[in-house]
Amino acid sequence: MNPLLRKTFYSLPIPLRYFIRRLIYLPQDLFSKSNSLVPPKGLIFTGSGDYTKIGEQFFSHFQKYCDFDKDSAVLDIGCGIGRMAIPFTNYLSPKGRYEGFDIVKVGIDWCTKNIHSRFPNFNFKLIPLKNDLYRLDTNEKAAELKFPYGSDSFDLVFLTSVFTHMMPEDVENYISEIQRVLVKDKKCFATFFIIDEDVKTSSNGIGTKKFPHNFGDYYLMDKNVKEANVAFKKSYIEDLLKKNNLELAHFIKGNWSGIEIPELNEHQDIIIFKKL
Repeated sequence: MNPLLRKTFYSLPIPLRYFIRRLIYLPQDLFSKSNSLVPPKGLIFTGSGDYTKIGEQFFSHFQKYCDFDKDSAVLDIGCGIGRMAIPFTNYLSPKGRYEGFDIVKVGIDWCTKNIHSRFPNFNFKLIPLKNDLYRLDTNEKAAELKFPYGSDSFDLVFLTSVFTHMMPEDVENYISEIQRVLVKDKKCFATFFIIDEDVKTSSNGIGTKKFPHNFGDYYLMDKNVKEANVAFKKSYIEDLLKKNNLELAHFIKGNWSGIEIPELNEHQDIIIFKKL
């Protein structure tokens, strides 16, 4: 998105942002072929790109870097409107289990109606939490959330474009909770915007995103809508993982910084870590 257009969009009240998207895509949604496992474009609030293709692409990343099978239990944190859930419907057996939670009601409602109704081992939970980008009608904080799942209960946890919209205290709590719910030796796949020495040296001058506001361990794109885009210092995340008895397994750069041609050519950086 153009920086000026992005800033203007972020300045709008949250309900108006959702309304504008629905209005823009209304003609296309009215005349497009209905597919019960692909939401109308006007409802999709989880970024641009081909909904189905992106889900399948990330599913292949999960398979390549993480250890799970058809009978596994998987947790999708920030499940949005089901983009990452859909590929698992063709993979998990009835013994397998998918759990997803999100703070946006429209996504959970759509997933419950269109996915859970056909795949009862796929469950979607609404957990209202305050966030500058997605909702302001609650005072519940991500920093204080205890995941509604038992300890040592998931073989795979993943978060796509979640930590990029969270402040440090929220990330710290989520990392701790991920460690709690993961089975030993299993992995979490998470995307970030990571600031390392290469990015700092370039001053983000050649990338598609700029984070001009430096707060030490983290950087903001926009001080007025803090959680719109948040980047973290690499050493901060590494220390946080060690503190929680988690091992960094892979660090794969995204193309957002423009530093190099990345391994997977994903936009955001990817950090995969394992519970020790």
